[in-house]
Amino acid sequence: MRGLLKRQNGFTLLELVTVTVLIALMLSVALPVSYDMFSRYKAALRAQEVMLYVSGLHRESFLYSEEHLLDSRNSTLMVNGKDISFDGVLISVEEPIFFYRTGATSNGVIRIVSGSERYLLNVTAPFGALKLEPEEERG
Repeated sequence: MRGLLKRQNGFTLLELVTVTVLIALMLSVALPVSYDMFSRYKAALRAQEVMLYVSGLHRESFLYSEEHLLDSRNSTLMVNGKDISFDGVLISVEEPIFFYRTGATSNGVIRIVSGSERYLLNVTAPFGALKLEPEEERG
């Protein structure tokens, strides 16, 4: 009788299966949300890479007295007629943007598409202030 009254330690099979099912349910909700957040994060990083490049052109035009003309062709950024490509990014410049030797710029908007995300990079005259923002859905 002593053997029957002895308490056993551990989990039953039913308890283990229940916990496993609960964890699987939580992951099935959390993983798609996490993946979507990660893909939006990567798209934002690509857009920031374009912004950093444009900022560098603005700095070079002032420091080295160089003029730069930004335009786009076939969804690729063109700087002084040369293709500048960014992986996974489509770029369109509405009106050509000039970076003058003095460091001044013309106004302009650069549209950036990375994956399913769309961004606008606004270049503001005369000092070349850059503002990157998500493009609003128009409907």
